[in-house]
Amino acid sequence: MKTKWKIVLVLLGIILVSAVAGGIIGAKLAEHALKKRHAPEMWNQSVMRTLQHRLKLTPPQAQKVQAIIDGGVEEMKVIRQDTIQRTDVVIERMISDIDRELTPEQSAELKKLKAQRAATTIDLLNVEPRKK
Repeated sequence: MKTKWKIVLVLLGIILVSAVAGGIIGAKLAEHALKKRHAPEMWNQSVMRTLQHRLKLTPPQAQKVQAIIDGGVEEMKVIRQDTIQRTDVVIERMISDIDRELTPEQSAELKKLKAQRAATTIDLLNVEPRKK
């Protein structure tokens, strides 16, 4: 009887480890897909593929449509950078206001959080150019 319980516990352990590993891998894949989805260049390629497939564009049409999309993507990149810069101004102001309310120990911890946020912002601006 004890052997059966050991087998059951081992199987439950394997299931639990598999579920945790699957969750971690799934979260990483979702994060990667989300980053790609928000990159204007990826949007450019996705839209062009969809238009090419659904509209059956001729080569001259495809060239003209691609130029239109490229121009729009450049505009969106400018808007995106402007929005990030404007958001950073508000966040910096909030951090300064919060910092004035903190103890020295809390202020030191807030500085660490601020450094993490800066690294994230830099990562968001790392946009690869479209490959031709």
